Amino acid sequence: MGKETEKHKEFIPVPDEYRLENEKQGTIESVHYQVPNLENGSRTKHANVYLPYGYDASDTNKKYNVFYLLHGGGEDENLLFGGPGQNRELKNILDHMIANGVIEPMIVVTPTFYGVKNNLKNDPARSHVENVDHPLPIVETEFFHDELVNDLIPFVETNYHTYAGTASKEELKASRGHRAFGGFSMGSVTTWYTYINCLDYFKYFVPLSGDCWALAQKAEGEKAKETAEYLAKVAKEAGYTPSDFYLFCATGKQDIAYPNMKPQMDAMKELTDTFIYSSNTKEGNFYFIECEGGVHTWHWVNQFIYDILPDLFKD
Repeated sequence: MGKETEKHKEFIPVPDEYRLENEKQGTIESVHYQVPNLENGSRTKHANVYLPYGYDASDTNKKYNVFYLLHGGGEDENLLFGGPGQNRELKNILDHMIANGVIEPMIVVTPTFYGVKNNLKNDPARSHVENVDHPLPIVETEFFHDELVNDLIPFVETNYHTYAGTASKEELKASRGHRAFGGFSMGSVTTWYTYINCLDYFKYFVPLSGDCWALAQKAEGEKAKETAEYLAKVAKEAGYTPSDFYLFCATGKQDIAYPNMKPQMDAMKELTDTFIYSSNTKEGNFYFIECEGGVHTWHWVNQFIYDILPDLFKD
C-alpha cells in the first residue's frame, strides 16, 4: 500500500493568487494558417499562441518548448486564452508559474480540432484499427493529427523560436522531446489519437477527462484491457521504450469521464513493460491524477494542468 501511495500523483489545488494577474505577463497572439482541402484549394484556420513574459522575437538564440492544448466538444480555440490582450485563468496560472520559477518559459498553442480536412466518413485511413465498435469515425478528433503534423506544427515552429530548426519531418522528429500535446474531454480523445499516430513528433501527452476511443467509445469493461494492449502495441511497434514517452493523465472522481477513463488507466498499469506507473518521472512514464469532487469543467482541468506542467520537458 505504501509503495502504491508513493507512486500516485496527488492533486494539488491552484493557489488562489495564481488566478489573478501577475506583474510579469505573457502575451497572446492570434494566428492563421492554411490547411489544404482533400480535393483542391485550401482553407484558413485559427489558433491562439501564448508567448511567455520576456519572449523576444529578435532573439533567435533562445529556444522554447511547445505545449499544444485542445478544448472540449462544443468549445473552440478561443475558450482558454480568449485572444490578444485578455488574461483568462489559464494564462494567469502560466504567468505565475513561470514568474515563480515553477516551470521554464514555454509556448502554449490552442488550436481547434473542428474543420479538419479529412472530414469524410468511413475513410480508409481507419483500416489500421481492427474490431472497432463504432461504425463511423469520430471525424474531427480522429483525423486532427494529419493537420497537426503537416500544417500546424510546421507553421508554429517556423514562426516562433522553438527547437525545430526547420519544418522538415526529420527536424520535427528530432525535436520531439521539446513538444507536448494535451486536451480536455473530446480534446483528450484527440490526445489519444495523437499518441497513436504521432509518437515520432511528441514525447509528452496529457489526456484530461477522456479515454481512448480507438477501439470503442467508452473503453470500459473488457474493452479497457484491449485498449490498453493496443496502446502498448503502438509504442512497441514504433520502437519506443518507456523512457521515450510520457502519459500524464487526470480526471475528477465525479467527472462524467471517470467511469470510462478509470478502467483504461487500471489496465494500462498492468502492462509494466510499456507503461511504468509513477509520480516520479525518473522512475516511470505514466500517472493518473484522480481528484475528489472534480467534475467535467475547466475549473478542475486548469488545476490538473497546473499539477502536470512541472513534469513536462524535464529532460
